[in-house]
Amino acid sequence: MTNPEREGPRTKIAVAAPEFGRIWGGIGTYLGQLLPGIAPRHDVTILCGQTPSSDTGYRTVPLANGGGMMANYYRFQRALQRRWPDLVREYRPDLLVVHHAQMPDLWTDSTSCPTVVTTHTTILGQARGIQSAVRHGGPLDDSERTTLAVLPALLPIELYYWNRVRHVLFVSDAVRHEVVGTYDPRLRTSALITNGLALDELRAAGGTSDSSEEPGFILYTGRLLGWKGLAVLLRAMVHLRRPERLVVTGSGRVDAWRRYARSLGLGPDRVEFLGAIPRSELLSRLRRATMVALPSFMESCPYSLIEAMAFEKPVVATAIPGTVDMVEDGVSALLVPPGDAKALAEAIDRLLGDEALRRRLGRTAGAVAQERFSSARMCAETLRYFEDVLAAS
Repeated sequence: MTNPEREGPRTKIAVAAPEFGRIWGGIGTYLGQLLPGIAPRHDVTILCGQTPSSDTGYRTVPLANGGGMMANYYRFQRALQRRWPDLVREYRPDLLVVHHAQMPDLWTDSTSCPTVVTTHTTILGQARGIQSAVRHGGPLDDSERTTLAVLPALLPIELYYWNRVRHVLFVSDAVRHEVVGTYDPRLRTSALITNGLALDELRAAGGTSDSSEEPGFILYTGRLLGWKGLAVLLRAMVHLRRPERLVVTGSGRVDAWRRYARSLGLGPDRVEFLGAIPRSELLSRLRRATMVALPSFMESCPYSLIEAMAFEKPVVATAIPGTVDMVEDGVSALLVPPGDAKALAEAIDRLLGDEALRRRLGRTAGAVAQERFSSARMCAETLRYFEDVLAAS
């Protein structure tokens, strides 16, 4: 057994990550923060969907890739099932780390080593968020429509999966409560370790202020998904007392969302859709933003919120389990009921009209981020948990 805090034998860790090097989302961000903290001390092999387009500095083994999100995950699951015995013989992993709700090891007999299921969300939780989005209108992503269409088949599979899980790392108390309350898994070990970011590096990557730059704006960052509440945010823009500008970044059906905004009377002077942009540009936009809006119907421990807090940006977010675990209403953010466009508009107007409040919320949020959401803390706690799992096995 390896003690991660001192020199000793290197633990061989296999990380199953279908999206590695392909999609920059929550799990991609998580891996980008975790791997630098564990790879220098341990022997890490990443089982990914396809060969990354650039050198990542890690050993990668591409397994399967192609098609939409659901098809891609299914191909990866079957490829891992077929190739796992050979991978065990070649790399001899002491530990397999997977991420839920991807279930990459769904069909894999991984009894050769313990498996840690890092749980970011659940299929059930995602479905509830999508159903809320349907009730409130706005475009849906293809993956969201597919999830709803095959949900009757997916939920029994998720139940079957959780009946097999023995070691789990929850990234938030919200997702832990959902899993334990819904599936009651027979766990041997578990840990609650919230997401973290390399905060100093993040702020440095955002650049410095320039008085010649464009005026401030409201910023939305994240994939353009219905359950992210973007439709509610766009309707809130209609109710604002002042014509503030919204900048929307993230991958998704940009044209569909642009049409939806126009149907509300919001032209490019009010809402700018940038699509997916380089991370350096995203952080630069974040630094220049007046405030950040997080209108989601469901979240666990969103990186978009941690990033805003790290830059000491005032945030208006929905009062859902994932966010209320991270920020306090009136202290480190303003919280509103999910789906309530008028309440969201009122909170935005309140922030826009009160610079002192913006500064106070931002400073407090920055202090919370420094205390609770650093990557150093996340990596250290994760390595200690891996040690506990190996000891229990």
